[in-house]
Amino acid sequence: MQGETPLADLEAGRTATPYVCGMRIVGKLDPWGRGDNAMLKRSRQCAYVYGGGERKGIAVINASDPKAPKAVGLLDTPGAIGGSETMDVIDTGTRHLLVAGDYSGGLRPPGPAPLDIYDISDCTTPKLLTTFYWPANIHVPKISPDGMRVYASREYGTDGLMVLDISDPARPIYMGEYPLVLPGGKAQRCHDMWINDDQTRLICAGSVPMIEARKGDSAPSIWDITQIGKPNPEWPTIRFVGTSDIRGQGDHHAPLLRVRGRQYLVAANELRCTAFPRIFDMTDEKSLRMVGEFRLEANDRCLDDPAWAKANAAGSYGLHYNAVVDDAWGGVVLGLFSFMGSGVRIVDLRDPTHPYEVAYYHPGAIDTPSPPGPLAGKTDSCMSINSFVPETGHIWFVCRSGFYVAELSKAVRAKLGASAP
Repeated sequence: MQGETPLADLEAGRTATPYVCGMRIVGKLDPWGRGDNAMLKRSRQCAYVYGGGERKGIAVINASDPKAPKAVGLLDTPGAIGGSETMDVIDTGTRHLLVAGDYSGGLRPPGPAPLDIYDISDCTTPKLLTTFYWPANIHVPKISPDGMRVYASREYGTDGLMVLDISDPARPIYMGEYPLVLPGGKAQRCHDMWINDDQTRLICAGSVPMIEARKGDSAPSIWDITQIGKPNPEWPTIRFVGTSDIRGQGDHHAPLLRVRGRQYLVAANELRCTAFPRIFDMTDEKSLRMVGEFRLEANDRCLDDPAWAKANAAGSYGLHYNAVVDDAWGGVVLGLFSFMGSGVRIVDLRDPTHPYEVAYYHPGAIDTPSPPGPLAGKTDSCMSINSFVPETGHIWFVCRSGFYVAELSKAVRAKLGASAP
């Protein structure tokens, strides 16, 4: 079954070797053998990989030689040491910055929480500019496209956003906390967010701030952020624009992509075997229209077989992050989806109404712990926001077992109409 690691393979030891189709691994590195890697951000030839264990923090990896990437540093300052999902990079023009906050899996005690701001002009040697302390913990920091602000979603289960002015990154200025008020007065929480290029809209992946019940009522939503920073802003300063009447996917991550001039977003839940990406047309931003979705056969079984879904509820086959790229090789549109125990799935999104899988890396077994579930401790897990490297055509991703550089096969690239490299 697509996405499943068969029990017979586990018992026979087959899973010592990953399942790979349509791609090959060019290079791999487990920094310092820590075996507990989770998240990825990229700046030019550098990968920033968060992991736990004895060398907890953000590993700085120089992948200028993709066949032999090297760990060249460890960021373990107050924010970076618990960075996990709480880091972002801006790498354009004169703005080369890494921000990292101590999310600590949402378990950080109440009170001020750090955000480290690094200068990554030389990506191999990040320089700490300052550590700013938010009034309360955050989940995801998102640097605006111009690199002048950080928008931060609140910690798990908390509504609203906080905003930081980083026009001088060494001297950030707190701009305030802003509620997200839905029609009818309910509060909206953002697990993650995306900001459009002209910085007028914020796309929120989230729901009302319920804990477990939230996932069934989740959907992406669009918010007007043009009032932030004005002398006499309207209230609420961040204003609701629209959402979708299709509920149940959209609690975790909602990146944007453009296909043949039309704007889409890709939204999904996380950590459940029923989590998979849905594609929404944003032409009418007041009413997002779902036009496609990508499911593994394992996701379908979760939807059709409640007992099997319960046994796999902890996320062994569920989506975590749904990264996209709309300009691979100049115009190829791809989903680079991290399906945890089902690995990294590469999906052709040139026709958003009919997503089509073209390659996958389904990880093998590792000795370090996996997410809880029926396969705990037996399978690797791939959870990162994956990255396409335009200079080489490589795809970077992170599993518990390490940082990977991968390349699609010549046959797959030909099918996609990809030019060199």
